Amino acid sequence: MKTIFASNFEEQPLWWQDAAPLRISDSERSGETDVVVVGSGYAGLSCALALSKSGVNVTVVDAEKCGMGASTRNAGFLSGRAGVSKQIDLQSAVGEKRAAELLDEADEAYESLQSLVAEKNIPCHLNKVGRFVGAHTPNAFKKLSAKVDEYNCDGLNRYRMISRREQREYANSDYWYGGMLTQNAGLIHPSLYHQGLRTLCQENDVKIISDSRVIGIAHESGNKIVETTTGSFIAKEVVLATNGYTDNLSPWHQKRLIPISSTIVSSEELGRERVAALLPTGCPVIDTRRVLCFARPSPDGKRILFGGRARFTSMTGQQSAEILYGQLTEMFPQLSDIKVTNVWSGRMAFTFDFLPKIGVHEGVHYALGCNAGCGIVMMSWLGKKVAEKILSDQQPVSAFEGLPFKSPAFYAGKPWFLPIVGNWWRLRDWAERAQLKSP
Repeated sequence: MKTIFASNFEEQPLWWQDAAPLRISDSERSGETDVVVVGSGYAGLSCALALSKSGVNVTVVDAEKCGMGASTRNAGFLSGRAGVSKQIDLQSAVGEKRAAELLDEADEAYESLQSLVAEKNIPCHLNKVGRFVGAHTPNAFKKLSAKVDEYNCDGLNRYRMISRREQREYANSDYWYGGMLTQNAGLIHPSLYHQGLRTLCQENDVKIISDSRVIGIAHESGNKIVETTTGSFIAKEVVLATNGYTDNLSPWHQKRLIPISSTIVSSEELGRERVAALLPTGCPVIDTRRVLCFARPSPDGKRILFGGRARFTSMTGQQSAEILYGQLTEMFPQLSDIKVTNVWSGRMAFTFDFLPKIGVHEGVHYALGCNAGCGIVMMSWLGKKVAEKILSDQQPVSAFEGLPFKSPAFYAGKPWFLPIVGNWWRLRDWAERAQLKSP
């Protein structure tokens, strides 16, 4: 019986071979500090770094190892404006003026990350290769055309449509019906980037505490008392930067986020020539299905990484890998002989309007809700923006501040409806493709 699993198969991110999450135990686990940041991902570390550069005493607290969450488990996609509005009609949602501000700021966030990596020489394989978004049906192609018009409203024309005949120049497959190509996107090694942020924080005297869950935040005499499983802190400000791992520490935030698991598999080493034959320009491909999939080359160009929503219910890593393998070989039949060496999952957080948020609730600052495909750029940026808010109390510091942060009355933070909705999405995706094959 054929197996898809290599002899060295493991349920662990490929990224961790280069930079694994770190247990940090040399910081004081109680005392006084200016700011406590809950969560050691991109948002938390970016916020801490910006504050520390201005002389603020910052303590970052994480329930697990530093970087154990989505920051070292994601696909490593970078984008500007295309990352913040792909699921919605942005102008209808927020108005023409606010939409333009959000798109421009998302571009600024993308440039900011590139500048930081270049300035600090973070060795994280940042590669500005663009992105191809493949239309899974002709109707999806029409919708992408409307998105191109939206994204090109700045007059820079960095987005264009690619015909089905042209798409093999970017993704060597007939699966899609053309798609959208953007120059304003790229790839990164997410774990090495996270390691770079952590190193910069430590060089700027940020205290990082791992394996210490925050279990309560109380207000007392103008300060916050932050209780953890290993001690307590007295702080002037608290920042919540937990995104898809937000728990009942703050039920108000938890009920406004939908945590969704995303799973990735890595192929065995295929060689640069074979990978380049699949993705000729080295740019990743993401499709337009409701239950989306994506493929990218590994940083060394020798493997294919493929991911998406393998599951909406509990299943093993091997089961998830088998589902993704089937999707991969449907899109790229020429890979039907390969084996899988790694599978891993991480949690992102969707908001109910699909837009990221920063703000303050009951004295707690937050940077949350980065949806699929924009987390690295936007969480890094929004963490920095929260720091600016704390330092200057300007009104506002970001177009993402002050956006409505709503939740339906029936929802308490546990997405019980995901299996129902997810399977409905899968059925619609299947039906749309099946209809195209009908005589």
